[in-house]
Amino acid sequence: MTKDEVSAFVTAMIEAGSNIQAIGKIGYVLAEPVDPTDKDAYRRIELVSLAFGGRDHLKEEIIAYLHRIGRVVDISEKPDKGFA
Repeated sequence: MTKDEVSAFVTAMIEAGSNIQAIGKIGYVLAEPVDPTDKDAYRRIELVSLAFGGRDHLKEEIIAYLHRIGRVVDISEKPDKGFA
C-alpha cells in the first residue's frame, strides 16, 4: 500500500462494514464491524485488508487521515494513575 492509497483504503474499509477509527494519536482499529452481528462483514474487512497489502509503514498517515474525517476515539494524553 502506498501513501496515495490511504483514503481509498479507509473508504473501502468503511464500505466493507468496518468501524475503522483512530485511537487518539497512537493507533487505529479496523477489524470490528459496525454491526457485530454482520458475520459477512468480518470476511469483507479481511478481503479489503488483503487487497491493500502491508500498511505498517503508513500508520501515522492512516491515523492522521482518520482524524481529518472525524473517525477518532479520543484518549487521555496523561496516563491514569488512579485506582479503579
